[in-house]
Amino acid sequence: MSNETLKPDFIFESSWEVCNKVGGIYTVLSTRAKTLQDAKKDCVVFIGPDFWEGKENPLFIEDKKLFGKWTKQAELDGLKIRTGRWNIPGQPLVVLIDFKPFFEIKNDIYGWCWNNFHVDSLHAYGDYDEASMFSYAAGRVVESFYKFSLTGKKVVYQAHEWMTGLGALYLRKNLPQIATIF
Repeated sequence: MSNETLKPDFIFESSWEVCNKVGGIYTVLSTRAKTLQDAKKDCVVFIGPDFWEGKENPLFIEDKKLFGKWTKQAELDGLKIRTGRWNIPGQPLVVLIDFKPFFEIKNDIYGWCWNNFHVDSLHAYGDYDEASMFSYAAGRVVESFYKFSLTGKKVVYQAHEWMTGLGALYLRKNLPQIATIF
């Protein structure tokens, strides 16, 4: 097996802290983004929550033309997203997700988690719901993007911290051909 077969064609990295400077993972991701961008120019997409509703996020440079055809498909897939670049060295590609619409089907999502992975959400507390809906939405974004333009490619999805674990489980079940890292 050659080294080339071990290299992904495309990488998705999902984190609560993409374009959202709140903790240590922000530093980890933002400092290695340039290295990833240098190695895999525009074949790495960071996925984060969209908290800015109508306000300018200084960490996000929106580009409505980026992935233009796919963004139309994503909307048809029930996803509310914005695309652009993370305003850090390397300016990697970013998809920000408005995950609030998934609260309407939260119980169905949690039922799916229990039925498929025995994840117990009944005893969850704190920010579990918000993180879970974001993570689920991130998995759906990757699924939509993959089916639109990456089918047959070697793809990796990296979920950072517990807040993105549900997205990895979603992909494991629905697109097992995507490698997941937690």
